[in-house]
Amino acid sequence: MNIEYKDRVIEFDIIKRKRKTACIKVDMDGKVTVITPLRVSSETVELFVRKKAEWIIEKQDEMIKKYEGKIIRKFKDGNTFMYLGNEYPIHIIYDESFKNIRISFGGKTLKSPYPKVHFIIYTNTNNEEEMKVAMEKWYREKTMEIVKEKIKKYENYFVDKVSHIKVKEQKRRWASCTGKNAILFNWRCSMAREDVIEYIVVHEMCHFEHRDHSKNFWNRVESILPDYQKQHEYLKVNGINMYL
Repeated sequence: MNIEYKDRVIEFDIIKRKRKTACIKVDMDGKVTVITPLRVSSETVELFVRKKAEWIIEKQDEMIKKYEGKIIRKFKDGNTFMYLGNEYPIHIIYDESFKNIRISFGGKTLKSPYPKVHFIIYTNTNNEEEMKVAMEKWYREKTMEIVKEKIKKYENYFVDKVSHIKVKEQKRRWASCTGKNAILFNWRCSMAREDVIEYIVVHEMCHFEHRDHSKNFWNRVESILPDYQKQHEYLKVNGINMYL
């Protein structure tokens, strides 16, 4: 469906679910989805969208502005990927005799045209999805190594200790913690600067004491990381490019 509002046409999809109220989602590409109770009519949905039209347009414009600077990631020689806050080029070495895909990260090698630090992908396939899986595995391993190190660095600030660490896919969070003090980290964390990873770790450990985002929680974060707002802002600005 669509409606006209001022000089804009707002197109939207409708999803009906067992729920009491309606809500509107604006995705990163500007796509609008209206989620409604099962028995709501199309006319009612249209009125709801018209009522929220100004907000929808603001969100769409916000997404366009935010994603203008998005870096396109491709598994092609010379393209870059983030690691610890920096962009590094990749060099792909293809050989059918390789048993699997292997990722290397370091400085100048005889096999690479790049003089500085870069990624080398040794691969037996040109399939980008398979290379993406291997690259994600590499990031997962690095994230686990780094967060373990950072937890050890800050654990003496807390009475309660981390019970378990897991690195996993998280679409909307950099990390989360459970009621039993296990911390689940987004595998993309190792793409961020080290001080930002420290902020993510401290943020979650502070939830051991404050299970919300109250003033007391943020005061606790600040007592450990006085400039935490810089790291918080970094994620908001740069999170867009922390992906494969």
